[in-house]
Amino acid sequence: MKTLIGRSMRLALAVLLLVSPNLALAKDNLIIAIPGLPSGVDLDRHVSPQTWTMAAQLFESGMEWEMGDYPFESGKAFDPTNLEGYQYPIGYTTQNTTPALFESCEEFEGGQRVVYHIQPGIMSAWGNEFTADDVIWRYNREKELPIIYALVSHLFNTDTATKTKIDDYTVELTNDVPMPLACPGLTNFYNAWLDSKEVSRHASGDDPHSANWLATNGGGFGAYYVTEWSPGKRVIMEANPNYYKGEPVIGRITYVVVPESAGRLALLQRGEVDIAEGLSPDEINALADNESAAGVAVRGNSQMWLIANNNHEEMTDLRVRQAINYAIPRTEIVDNVYHGMAREWNGVISSVTPGYVESDAYAFDLKKARSLLEEAGKGDGFTLELAFSAGVPEMENMAVLLQDSLGEIGISLDLKKLPVAAHADLVQSRNAQLALWIDSPIQPDSNYVMSLVYSSGDLALVNYSNYQDDYVDAKLVEGSAIADAEERIEFHKDLQSHIREDAAFGWVVEPYFRIGVSRAITGFRWFTTQYYKVALMSSK
Repeated sequence: MKTLIGRSMRLALAVLLLVSPNLALAKDNLIIAIPGLPSGVDLDRHVSPQTWTMAAQLFESGMEWEMGDYPFESGKAFDPTNLEGYQYPIGYTTQNTTPALFESCEEFEGGQRVVYHIQPGIMSAWGNEFTADDVIWRYNREKELPIIYALVSHLFNTDTATKTKIDDYTVELTNDVPMPLACPGLTNFYNAWLDSKEVSRHASGDDPHSANWLATNGGGFGAYYVTEWSPGKRVIMEANPNYYKGEPVIGRITYVVVPESAGRLALLQRGEVDIAEGLSPDEINALADNESAAGVAVRGNSQMWLIANNNHEEMTDLRVRQAINYAIPRTEIVDNVYHGMAREWNGVISSVTPGYVESDAYAFDLKKARSLLEEAGKGDGFTLELAFSAGVPEMENMAVLLQDSLGEIGISLDLKKLPVAAHADLVQSRNAQLALWIDSPIQPDSNYVMSLVYSSGDLALVNYSNYQDDYVDAKLVEGSAIADAEERIEFHKDLQSHIREDAAFGWVVEPYFRIGVSRAITGFRWFTTQYYKVALMSSK
């Protein structure tokens, strides 16, 4: 371990020397240590923790959730309010928004007509103004290239709408079906808006949609733009001098790759980086008494899933999946793995999502679990493979606890630790038997979340457990068009209970977003796609 940490430190220091020869952090240059560079920052194609935190600097949402005081109790060592200027997106639960790229969004005729009002004068780093033409272009582009943007539009029912430019700053959407998420969906990070003029400049015959350029540039109207992308080493972003909220105080962001979390922690403790991403709960606690840096853990919308392949011969019987849920030691995981930086997950959607249904149906009960296996004819036990990611340090501790717990009811687990990419490939191929997986469907709407996770149709982007239920599929289609907010919430409550009873997979815990931040930084805030915005920060 000492050798590995030493190599990581030497690599990081070498990169930092390129950034700042004296290793003294300039107040207008924020240095962020990350585990590795993502495949890219094109939100139409890329999904990863570093995609989120980097793309957040390059893009701006249509609308933003209202900010307010942190609404949850927290541990002293990781309380985000320890950081000066901290605020929380309380609008995620209250559904209150504030303007961003759009001044406002209006709904008419029960949600069948929606009008977007764009804020005039918003300029990209390339000097182009955000107008109705960019909105229409984005919608046309997703028809030609149906990837993530098209999926989000489908979930919002805006994919079938007619889009009309009223003037340079007004776009009207009309549809035969209600579009209840068209306005709140403007907060969605994956409902991104691009500088169509600049993106189009980088198109070619082999790359008509500028995918290669977007991967390392983003192409949004955010506070920063990429000036260097060195694979495996670093990324540099400079402030957008035209940023509509005013040019950021921090003029440059430098991301440096430090593969081991211990190396990232050490650099933060020494004051040689300003932010360290991907720290373990133990490493967050290690910052408790540090004078120069603080560990932060923010309760949000992340969930730890125990993927349980419904097509595997041992788990086609729902009693087996129920037994697995009864055998998950959630309290022990919260206390001993996360040290309080998580909460037990006793539902099927995030507990901060409006309409969440709490249930103690799977309170830890090994006797009940063994009984269910007997009823299912599996009393003699069987073996399953449990895959987990080497890039999420707490997963290994969880895997060991699950191995012990499930072993007591006769399910023997073979633990398989995989590199980050291999783990993601296995889960997303839907071929894993059992697998630990972190996800966070980001729109605070029960139909949106359950359609992504539990439907078996075209919308089931993250149904990695191969769960299929005709009743669930039909109800989600019906629920998608309910425009009244209260009626929409009530409609989906029984559906949550049905999915819970069906044991679609294993619901483990809701981990908090964790990060290490210099105490010299003010204005740090967490946003609901597990990112922060440097434009809101300054350095003392």
